[in-house]
Amino acid sequence: MNNDIKARIKKVLINKMLQGVNPEDIGDDTPLIEFGVGTDSVATLELTVALEEEFHINIDESEINPELITNINTIADYISKRM
Repeated sequence: MNNDIKARIKKVLINKMLQGVNPEDIGDDTPLIEFGVGTDSVATLELTVALEEEFHINIDESEINPELITNINTIADYISKRM
């Protein structure tokens, strides 16, 4: 999988939700819930909008679920299929 996509996802996460977290601290398989990602619908919506803007894709509302934002790999897999 494209490491550039993963790096860009981490950048979005850090800019929008995880200020002060070092990108190296977020492993590709690390459950994002440990960082508080996806714990409420507002934060999930903010992340979705930020990812749409970063990658110039549309994420259907029906596809937004906890499995999508499990970790960097699941997000990158989803995005790579839409680019």
